[in-house]
Amino acid sequence: MDIEDSNNTLITRCNINTGDDAICPKTYTGPLYNLTATNCWIRTKSSAIKLGSASWYAFKGLVFDNITIVESHRGLGFQIRDGGNVSDITFSNINISTRYYDPSWWGRAEPIYVTTCPRDNNSKAGSISNLQFVNITANSENGIFLSGSKGGVLSNLKFLNVNLTYTRWTNYADGLVDYRPGCQGLVNHSTAGFMMEHIDGLDIENVKMRWSEEKTGQWNNPLDFRPSTVNNISLLNFYSDLYIQ
Repeated sequence: MDIEDSNNTLITRCNINTGDDAICPKTYTGPLYNLTATNCWIRTKSSAIKLGSASWYAFKGLVFDNITIVESHRGLGFQIRDGGNVSDITFSNINISTRYYDPSWWGRAEPIYVTTCPRDNNSKAGSISNLQFVNITANSENGIFLSGSKGGVLSNLKFLNVNLTYTRWTNYADGLVDYRPGCQGLVNHSTAGFMMEHIDGLDIENVKMRWSEEKTGQWNNPLDFRPSTVNNISLLNFYSDLYIQ
């Protein structure tokens, strides 16, 4: 379901089972404001919810609430590649299950994926600011990926009341991060609970991260970031421990 250059849109009581992105706002010829999606069930081999990758104009005032995402390649996604700015987006009361599929599909089982970078040499990175993730539960084969860029920093991100369980149940290889389309493509990188770069302002409050021992012994890093590119992090009631079945 593509929502293009549309304002004051309501999506509710949807059941979506697809191979492509399920709910996908895009901006080709104008901005997109005031989209609300509620009470939906989604399964996809791509992103359940994705802003972009067509992103020439702004996204602002989007709300996603009471959504169930199952067996998907990516849960909540931002692929900002064309210079449009994103602000004031809220995700709340969402249950997510993400798994690996063949890497020819965009996605690496991330429950939450926020990225901005130029699509190509003729593009620029847009900014992403004021995102809220509230009352989120995820069972995933990979961690959260938050990646700004030199020209498009992520700012003022908040995670509140988030429960993350990391375990493996497919046989696809891990150890990659996915910047596609454009940017750096697929890049070797060890898995972590939160993988972060080019961020200014991140609040993590009441977040619990649990790790399964099976097939995840190499996942020993809850937070992965370079201090030179990530600033102003606040952690309050953040837990990371072993998941006992």
